[in-house]
Amino acid sequence: MPKKLKLQKLNKTHKHILFIHPGIQHTYRTANALAKYFPSNSISLYTWFLLKEDSFFSNLSFLKKRVKPIAKNIKVHHYPCFELLLLLHLKLYKILGIQKGHTPRYQWQVLFAWFLLPMVFRKRKDCILVLTETAAWPIAKFAKKWDIPVIMDFPSISHEAAEDAGIMETPYGKKIKTLERQYIDYGINCSEFAKKTYLGKTSAIKHEAIWLGTDFKELINENFTYNRNILNIACIANTEKRKGLDILLSAFERLEHPNKKLYLIGKISKTWVEDFAKEHGINLKSVIFTGPLSQQSLAIYLKQEDIHLHILPSRFDSFGMVVPETMALGIPNILSPYVGAGEMIHHQKNGYIMEVLDENSLLACILQFLALNDEERFILIKDVKQHAQIMRWDDYDQRIYNFFKPLLS
Repeated sequence: MPKKLKLQKLNKTHKHILFIHPGIQHTYRTANALAKYFPSNSISLYTWFLLKEDSFFSNLSFLKKRVKPIAKNIKVHHYPCFELLLLLHLKLYKILGIQKGHTPRYQWQVLFAWFLLPMVFRKRKDCILVLTETAAWPIAKFAKKWDIPVIMDFPSISHEAAEDAGIMETPYGKKIKTLERQYIDYGINCSEFAKKTYLGKTSAIKHEAIWLGTDFKELINENFTYNRNILNIACIANTEKRKGLDILLSAFERLEHPNKKLYLIGKISKTWVEDFAKEHGINLKSVIFTGPLSQQSLAIYLKQEDIHLHILPSRFDSFGMVVPETMALGIPNILSPYVGAGEMIHHQKNGYIMEVLDENSLLACILQFLALNDEERFILIKDVKQHAQIMRWDDYDQRIYNFFKPLLS
């Protein structure tokens, strides 16, 4: 921690709450929660390109992912030029065959922060900043000079813990993350698992673990029937190694079942899977690649294909949004011990937690599920659905309120 850093304890009234986040993740949900419980405060979201549901452009299909249920009393400030410049940057690197990982995004986020500094300076006397990791430098540093309280949302685990798990961060990314987290007052993490990876690494007075939520809603079929001759497993992921696809494919190959299927859903490289399968002698005839699905399409697809299990054997996941989403549909999860959302699951009651991160432990969990009779499986699904009720965004809003109330009151 810098020697002259003065922590702000939020012991005065702050009229303006400024959210700064270029991406499309859950930051707007945090803003929604504060807009609901603190309507007298002015809340603004500075981003690259997000649309409210009542926006003129919200009905355009190619902008669907940018449309979010943002509260009407939140002022959204768009700067799409930064998004466009990043896309051009990435396109140029692709043409030139340059691989820099997430560095280009980090660089444009830093430029965005510099661009917003004059605005932050103008509002410095009665504002509080809510920033996101990798998008807070150098704003966090100047905020300390201007006596502005800073709350940082950490959507992942620390880069040190990620590297211990075999997932490397770029040198530029490590530099930015290390710098910005030394100028914050409070930290928000998605889980206790993620929170622990930051202990002793930030200047925060306090870190709070606040679970995320889901919008998925569906009733359990009370006339439950189960065909033991069929086993449909899904894995929803956008990366391969970090999500433990090597472990899943190896366990699935060893699983003896007359009619098993594995659905790989998301931005999963078919080439990576095929290369791994070839190297390890794995038959892919029962593996189905769907590609990415929208949230609405995902819920329909999972029920349409009668998915029995969702498996996420991640090397690390600070939370794992797909866990509450699948549980809300009555689908039990098998998770590695390094998935934050596993904190919401009671082993063998409403899901399964692998004992260790390997194919033997995963296979053991699958066999435990298969050993259930019809009545036991129905009870499991009912418990899964019931437990998912504490995983709604309304519950997240309440948790955000509980955290911010003593800071803003």
